[in-house]
Amino acid sequence: MNSQHQGVTALYNFLDAFNSVEKNKIISNLHFPHFVHSNGNEIVVYNNGEDFWKSLKIQFDQMIHNEHWHYSTLDKCEIINISDKTLQCLVEFNRRTKNKKSYGMAKGIWVSTLRKNVWGLQIRSMIPVSGKISALAGIKMNNDQ
Repeated sequence: MNSQHQGVTALYNFLDAFNSVEKNKIISNLHFPHFVHSNGNEIVVYNNGEDFWKSLKIQFDQMIHNEHWHYSTLDKCEIINISDKTLQCLVEFNRRTKNKKSYGMAKGIWVSTLRKNVWGLQIRSMIPVSGKISALAGIKMNNDQ
């Protein structure tokens, strides 16, 4: 299995876009419907980029203000299953402060799919394993929280 697979590249591209906090870059690295799950919560399905962005803006606000998040790193991305149109990876990421210190780690499975000849992230399921993480993908974010 090749770690340079375009499906793996798509996962790193998503994280780079996430760290830039740029709406269009983030959305362009996803396939919709986009499915997210974390730590026993109900699966959240985003049917389009606008709905995803509305929720993500709230998550960014919580991460920046509650956690002092500056960026995240994808520290492990191991291919566990692969086909011609789907790639499943075991991932581990850390949330980091401006001084590069990790304050929270999560592990999970990310799925990249090939649609219309483009690889993009389509499914994420994460579990926090250390530190303080106020919000993970899969927690339904809305302005009422």
